[in-house]
Amino acid sequence: MLEKVAKDYSAYFKLDVADGFQTVQDVIDNMITRLEELNSVVHMIKLKNSDCNTAVTTDINKYRAEITLLSKKIVTLNEVVITLQHNMDKIEKQVEKAESHFGVNNDSKLTSLLRPFLKRNRETPSVSDEIPNFETLSITSVMHNFEDNVS
Repeated sequence: MLEKVAKDYSAYFKLDVADGFQTVQDVIDNMITRLEELNSVVHMIKLKNSDCNTAVTTDINKYRAEITLLSKKIVTLNEVVITLQHNMDKIEKQVEKAESHFGVNNDSKLTSLLRPFLKRNRETPSVSDEIPNFETLSITSVMHNFEDNVS
């Protein structure tokens, strides 16, 4: 009888460790599978990134001369625009001087244009008016910027 009681009580202490750990093992296997998938995705991304880097690097090297030439042309055009603006400022100053000397009114250009014909009989322009000495303009040429770049 003691043996029977011992066997009955031993059943309480029996643990099925393999069955209890099966769920833990399943979770671990699932996690390992996901990590392997993530690893393969990261590896594919690295390969794609390397391919893209290689393609971009070769494109940069391929078009470097054209980009350099284009940037030089942009700098040249910027210099031309600055020179032309400086020339226009000089011309505008001289035109303003001449307009003030000859009494040109810019408010109504048509009236100013026709005024000598309309008032011709009433007033005779005085020839004795002295024409001021206008300085000769030195306008900077911009053609030298384009002669070297003709392709």
